[in-house]
Amino acid sequence: MIAKVLINTTVKSLNKVYDYNVPLNLEKFVQVGKRVEVSFGRGKNTTEGIIVKIEEVYEDRGYKLKDIVSVLDEVSYIDESRLKLAKYISHVYFCNVYDALKLMLPPGTSSKKSSKSLNTKQDIRVSLAKSETQIEQDIENGVLTSAKHIRVVKFLIENSFVIINDIIDGLGISRAILKTLEKNGYILLQKFVKEPDLLADFNVERTIAKVPTKEQKEAIEKILYHVYEEEYKQCLLFGVTGSGKTEVYLQVLEKVLNQGRKAIVLVPEISLTFQTVNRFVSRFGNNIAVLHSKMTVSKRKEEYKRIKEGKVDIVIGARSAIFAPISNLGLVIIDEEHDSSYYSQSTPKYSTKEVAAYICKENNAVLVLGSATPEISTYHNALNGNIELIEMKNRPGGATLPSIELIDMKEDRVLGNKSIISNRLKEEILKNINRKEKTMLFLNRRGYMSYLTCKDCSFIFKCPNCDVALTYHKNNGLLLCHYCSHVERNVYICPKCGGTNLSSGSVGTQKLEEELDNLYPGIRTLRMDADSTVSRESYQKILETFKNGDIDVLIGTQMISKGHDIGSVSLVGILGVDSMLALNDYSASEKAFSNIAQVSRKSR
Repeated sequence: MIAKVLINTTVKSLNKVYDYNVPLNLEKFVQVGKRVEVSFGRGKNTTEGIIVKIEEVYEDRGYKLKDIVSVLDEVSYIDESRLKLAKYISHVYFCNVYDALKLMLPPGTSSKKSSKSLNTKQDIRVSLAKSETQIEQDIENGVLTSAKHIRVVKFLIENSFVIINDIIDGLGISRAILKTLEKNGYILLQKFVKEPDLLADFNVERTIAKVPTKEQKEAIEKILYHVYEEEYKQCLLFGVTGSGKTEVYLQVLEKVLNQGRKAIVLVPEISLTFQTVNRFVSRFGNNIAVLHSKMTVSKRKEEYKRIKEGKVDIVIGARSAIFAPISNLGLVIIDEEHDSSYYSQSTPKYSTKEVAAYICKENNAVLVLGSATPEISTYHNALNGNIELIEMKNRPGGATLPSIELIDMKEDRVLGNKSIISNRLKEEILKNINRKEKTMLFLNRRGYMSYLTCKDCSFIFKCPNCDVALTYHKNNGLLLCHYCSHVERNVYICPKCGGTNLSSGSVGTQKLEEELDNLYPGIRTLRMDADSTVSRESYQKILETFKNGDIDVLIGTQMISKGHDIGSVSLVGILGVDSMLALNDYSASEKAFSNIAQVSRKSR
């Protein structure tokens, strides 16, 4: 038996398969898609590879093939359709096929050292080995005398299904006592697979479908038409914030599941869209697998195995969930499709939307792109008829969008206000504090690139060739374009107003927090940025504290714009808009608009 193996290498010239002999003792273990350990090259070191084809007939080639050293996987997650997808990614995004295949492997299997079998988490069940009558006789006859032993067996008589930790924690019984009872034939300790309970994990209750509005009903019907036809189609669900796009997703998903097909739902980052995920879990319960980077590797492995075994019909996750080993796919939903996190910045670099479109086309599935601020390219394709445009322009119940007021900071500078917070915003924050209402302040500090601007007229120095903001290098006083290498030196005067009040400084979220403390002594603030949300649960804890606690102001980067609905927020301040427009990026204005639109509509 011959196995054609793709070697794990980044060398472009080695991006091809190599033949290896399958020893007799490994023949029953080899399978297309499994990782194997092989000797490659002249040295004695071994490397990792993936079997892409198996040939039963051995032809004498005049030379001896090397043997496969070992099979690393118990389960194959790579089938013919996955190999085809990997070749597509390799061709479109100029990477090796193996790099693409890595995207489809469970987390923690990227090296030989981590190649353990994907055992679903097991627990130990404790049950009685004797009947209740036998146990009572042993107690009466003095055979079972220990008070702790009697407590355990009586507890088991009253409770038919008990996990070992419940007895240890609930009764204060040690494992040694349970082992003794097992040895004496009173109890059985049996390992069993513990199925996840998402309703308990997310602390939500089951919900039922709501009566859709007219716009929601029309959107559902348009998407379901293509679902029922089992044809590939892309749909752009363009709905303002609060228009009920999530309810459309939920009701479409329900119909897809009724057809016996499955679905993938992608969100920018689950830890930042916790409330959205909660709604999916409350509607579909444990029929969901959740995948995201904040989970432990072992937990993600468990979810991967559940998906592979067909135990769930819906996969919810961030970008990488598009590669989940789900079968009979009928629908892919990409929520907040404008988000930049859908573009992979590490090797292999890929567009999630393009990969999703390919997968849907191969499976005759429907791809739904949802956003209140879709990408310009997506919206352009929808207007040209390449994508079906479905619009939702109103909020349910007649709710209106908040009013937006633009403040020109040049006028504040004339009045002597040196702060990043305008005088008008200061007044409104004070009113909100007095009314016991909540305020959100958005400052995209992490998106800031050092640029040079005129404080008198707000002119931003841009490249004359590329029309992007020139990056200011303070050490040598240079303004440099990182696209065409245009350089400007010794800039001291604004070409627009002739002023010399030039600045390259910027205020971050920590500095803003300090400024608020000085302006409003005793103010209660929370900050949400990359520094304050290091742990897995910190984001949700901050959000829950702001929602339910006595907090006046939440300060944050674009984290605060995603996936939450806090009804008590009546004021949103967006600071440093110029810094978003001055990003060294061709799409700076588009991203700025998206952030502003998403954040500004968080207030009621």
